[in-house]
Amino acid sequence: MLVEELRKLRPQIVESEGEDLGEGILHLLAFVLDKFGNHNAMLASWDPTTNGIRSVFDRHGYSFKPAWAEMAPCNSGSGLDWAIDNVLTAYEEIAKLCKDSQPESVEITLGSATNLAHLADGSVTAVVVDPPYADNVQYSELADFFYVWLKRTQGHRRPEWFSTYLCEHDEEAVVNVSRHRDNGRLPAGEARAAAHAFYQKLMTETFTECRRILRDDGVLTVMFTHKKQQAWEHLFTSLIRSGFLITATWPVKTESEHSLHQARKNAAQSTVLLVARKRPAGSGAGYFNAEMQAEIRERARAAADRLQREGLNPVDQLVGSFGPAIEVYSRYDEVRLDTGEPVGVDRAIDEASDAVSQWRIEQLAARGLADVEPEGRFALLCWDVLGAAEFRFNEAKLLGHAVGMDVDTLVGAGLVTKSGDKIQMLSVKDRRRKQPLEPAEVIETMFGPVTKSGKRKRKGDVLMVHPNDPQFRTALDACHALALRYLEAGGGKSGIGSTKALVRQQGWKNESSVARLMAALVEAAPPALRKEGVKNRFPEFRAWHELLEPLFEIAPPDWTEPAAPQFGLAFPAQEGELLSDEEGEEEEEE
Repeated sequence: MLVEELRKLRPQIVESEGEDLGEGILHLLAFVLDKFGNHNAMLASWDPTTNGIRSVFDRHGYSFKPAWAEMAPCNSGSGLDWAIDNVLTAYEEIAKLCKDSQPESVEITLGSATNLAHLADGSVTAVVVDPPYADNVQYSELADFFYVWLKRTQGHRRPEWFSTYLCEHDEEAVVNVSRHRDNGRLPAGEARAAAHAFYQKLMTETFTECRRILRDDGVLTVMFTHKKQQAWEHLFTSLIRSGFLITATWPVKTESEHSLHQARKNAAQSTVLLVARKRPAGSGAGYFNAEMQAEIRERARAAADRLQREGLNPVDQLVGSFGPAIEVYSRYDEVRLDTGEPVGVDRAIDEASDAVSQWRIEQLAARGLADVEPEGRFALLCWDVLGAAEFRFNEAKLLGHAVGMDVDTLVGAGLVTKSGDKIQMLSVKDRRRKQPLEPAEVIETMFGPVTKSGKRKRKGDVLMVHPNDPQFRTALDACHALALRYLEAGGGKSGIGSTKALVRQQGWKNESSVARLMAALVEAAPPALRKEGVKNRFPEFRAWHELLEPLFEIAPPDWTEPAAPQFGLAFPAQEGELLSDEEGEEEEEE
């Protein structure tokens, strides 16, 4: 109905305001209907935290909403009134950005970035692109929601832009597995590989066209962010194959910590600005030898250190190190091993992530963790870098590689569980075995555990932990056993006494790997796990914090939450006299 009324009003608005201004007003009113529709559809929902309505796209997708809400169109301050104010405010803010003392007209074209035939070779000084982030967002599918309404409100102005039933999907440069399933005939794995290959192909064609139109001294700036290493590999490979040399990387914080797209995720909060220039012709081959690897590691560590000082989170520090690594790699037309075998960008990214992971460990454990098993270093990196109990397979793979363990090995070691693309850390309670092992069983665990009676135990049971086990396979197992003893004894003095007995029995000293790993884990504890008196799935962090001083004479970090500021009024004591500081303190004590 609203669309029909707007179309009826069009002749009157154009006649009253003139062609240009009238069409401009109609354009803004079309946006108003889009804004209103976004908050008044079946996929809009009620937000109890704001007592308002969430839009359809509070997340980047058509997510199912168990309870939906409608926005009344004619309420004062809401409905269409709110939508008009919202659109006008946005328009006014955008208009301010375009002010210039010597304004020039701009040309806007609609077409594929893989074919810029209207631009001559070497005619452009700067190309700035914000390409699709692999599989993050399916833009054309989301745009369909607005396309069908804009086609009816603005289609008369640019009929050629709205000539199709819906948006163009087939040539969109995104990773969309469903478009490559061939009506279900292709297995998921093959379809996924085809989707990634399609994305990289279009990205390479786009950057090749960008290189063609750039002047020799021109600059390409690419905005990109993604936690998946594979997405970065596609981007870097496309840039290098297109003949670009990456010369600078600048992470800029762009994502709100309160965004629903970011909430409850160990997400990268920054967009990385990659600066690239034309690589000189005939740059030849580089060799992925010790010298190149050392330079990549040095550049990655320096980048992570700078980003930490600038206040970026550990995920951003890790992701931000990829660019400097590829700066080294992209100097050459191709990179090989000494044997002549080609080396992909993934090797350079692995070197960078390994270097940053080691740098993070050094910061958390000043006395080093070289003698701590890979399982312990992996757990430490997960909590420090990712800061979440659940994360994606790719992230586990990246950190696992840094300590020399693949994800399947981590699952087999009883540290994590795997479900599809999700990896879940196991808490100390999840890892607790019902019964302690016998001494003979502990010896046998090194070669496939067998009980004294000859009955085989499941490997998963043996790799679990019991606080009364006679020995412990890793330093992390020992830390978990100490946490279990403390918690099961009720904490406090009883818990400390119980853990001291185990420390004496095992001979763990201040300089032991157990003490150093426990101290590092306490340093890496996410803020949500530090709160006292709050139940969570990982109570071991509070236990370790309480045990460091009495067991190993290591001062724990201060986890006291800063008190909220108190604003009060001073009231007169007698006959207009104010209480002195001392008197005030006495009153409080009484």
